Amino acid sequence: MKTILPKIKIDYSTYLIIFMALIAGYIKNISIIFSIVIIHELGHVFFFRLFNIKILEIVIYPFGGVSYINKKIHERIYKDLLISLGGIIFQIIFFFFIFLLYQYNVIVFSTYNLFKIYNTNIILFNLIPIIPLDGSKLLLAILSKYLSYSKSYHLMIIIGCITLILYILFNCFYKVNDLILYIYLISKLYEVIKEEKHVLNKFYLERILYNNYYNAIINNSHNIKDMRLDKYYFYKNKDHYINEKDYLKKIKYHSYF
Repeated sequence: MKTILPKIKIDYSTYLIIFMALIAGYIKNISIIFSIVIIHELGHVFFFRLFNIKILEIVIYPFGGVSYINKKIHERIYKDLLISLGGIIFQIIFFFFIFLLYQYNVIVFSTYNLFKIYNTNIILFNLIPIIPLDGSKLLLAILSKYLSYSKSYHLMIIIGCITLILYILFNCFYKVNDLILYIYLISKLYEVIKEEKHVLNKFYLERILYNNYYNAIINNSHNIKDMRLDKYYFYKNKDHYINEKDYLKKIKYHSYF
């Protein structure tokens, strides 16, 4: 825990929102939301540590936290699923803890009910497949199980774009104070689109540099864009087959796109 605390940063906008909430008398509300956000991020941290993934920084924003990590793309898909769901899993555990406090009259019904509303809304919000929410990472992990990584990444971006547009349009009729959140989500989507080539190149480079986990071998492949996370490929070269490492070196993967 001591190694994690120095890596947790609170964004200036978070201090501003907390200050404004305190001034307006919403001490209980902001305390509950902030505690849920912290517990959510600790859920991700738990699985990062469990799978030996290096944590670079955790930034707490008014609307949630963002974890910056040094992680290989070629992790087992079940690990990506657990990491994506880690925050939500801890929120559910936290809910049962708060429920017990309410059952034993440690907290009053109004506090319990307020927590339940905020906790449920944050869980549902994080499950939306908008980049960079957990739902987009969960979607990428599920798609990668059945499609090539390249196609999965493209689909994640397309679905993320469509979902973000629908989300903004829907909320414009009900919430006019979410402009900061919209700007943040759009900027993160733009970052992912801009980094697409870099991410895919990293995907191919990892296949050359590391001995990753694969659960099947695919022979007679033709296009490296068909590569899936958990499959190892052999490519036909004239009258013989060569493994994917040699094939990627041969075609100079970094100039393939």
